[in-house]
Amino acid sequence: MINWSDFNWPDFVLQGAARWIAGGGALAGAAGIVLSQTVFSPDYEILYSGGVDVAQCASVDDRRRCAFVYRFSIGNTGKLGQETLRVEWPLDLKHLGIETRVADIVASAEKTAQPKIMPVFESDRTVYTIDGLMPNTMVGFNASCLACTPEQLQAMRQAQPLIVARGTIEEGDPRVSALRRGASNVLRVVGLFQ
Repeated sequence: MINWSDFNWPDFVLQGAARWIAGGGALAGAAGIVLSQTVFSPDYEILYSGGVDVAQCASVDDRRRCAFVYRFSIGNTGKLGQETLRVEWPLDLKHLGIETRVADIVASAEKTAQPKIMPVFESDRTVYTIDGLMPNTMVGFNASCLACTPEQLQAMRQAQPLIVARGTIEEGDPRVSALRRGASNVLRVVGLFQ
């Protein structure tokens, strides 16, 4: 049984106030990120990043073989949807078994809009078209090779995809950029009221 006379009420109240302030700060940060995605974003903006994430080479039957994982993400950080965009790699990537996944850049209660993703493999390059990439939506490309040559690994490390889309196209992680933009916009809004 609790002896209420021994209970330290001032500490209990201070801890509750600290939790309330911390929760308010987290809520303000989340509001800043949402605000940055709706008010301070350009109409059309695409951010992308990626490359060889993990690589290991070894000699197998007197030949050098490499295993690697390649990850690439492209996100619509603008306010308006991208009707069609293209991602063009200057390599034939059929042998890599590319998988795609769609996710929110900043978590949302709304269901993530599913764009139409279509691959085109040509003899000297790989092209993906993405139709209907809505704001706050990111497409991730994951590929791996278990027995590639060192030359294939080097070519993959050097391959810079060409992005064709409407508006601004910049290299940068969509999620990190969204968080950075949200934090700077919160500071901007707070600065306006000081």
